[in-house]
Amino acid sequence: MVRDQVDWILSGGLCVYPTTTQPALGCLPSTKNLNSLFRTKKRSHNKPVSIGAISLEQASDYVTIPTNLGSFLSSFERGTITVLLPAKIELDPRLGTQGVAVRILDHPIARELVRQTGPLSATSANMSGTDPLTSCSGAALELGGRDAGIDWIDAICPGGLPSTLISWPLQIGLNASRAPKILREGIIPIREVMSAWKNLI
Repeated sequence: MVRDQVDWILSGGLCVYPTTTQPALGCLPSTKNLNSLFRTKKRSHNKPVSIGAISLEQASDYVTIPTNLGSFLSSFERGTITVLLPAKIELDPRLGTQGVAVRILDHPIARELVRQTGPLSATSANMSGTDPLTSCSGAALELGGRDAGIDWIDAICPGGLPSTLISWPLQIGLNASRAPKILREGIIPIREVMSAWKNLI
């Protein structure tokens, strides 16, 4: 189902793929590919994009995975929490200078795509400052389509609130400074994040 898109991405192209919220614009997280992505979205270079992966293990090539993070995330549906984590290797600063935001994808098509390509950028497929569409093909065409180096998977996303973005401490403890910080409240309310964290300590 995604063979053509996998080949397109591995050759350096951009691809609009479905998530459980809205279409995402994906590419391999190299500097050259991010140049294309940021140019296409007209996105400011000081606004990092996140990475979508099928598991924490897959993301561990890029970021350090803290103890108990997997247990914490298991309290929620995949894709509802995005976690800011320390980079393990030197990465393009457009993936974040204070950490890299990682989202474990839940949409079955997205998971199959990323299973074959490796982690991809996971930013909304729209021009910066405009409302995202729910149609992957519509979003890709609005961004310029294949003439702009963008392929797409033909799917419709449900829309709704984005994932909740948190930063996660490397070590869990009773000290308040070791609690996760809520950077953006989305589909998971703050109280549920903190309740799940307290269950770990």
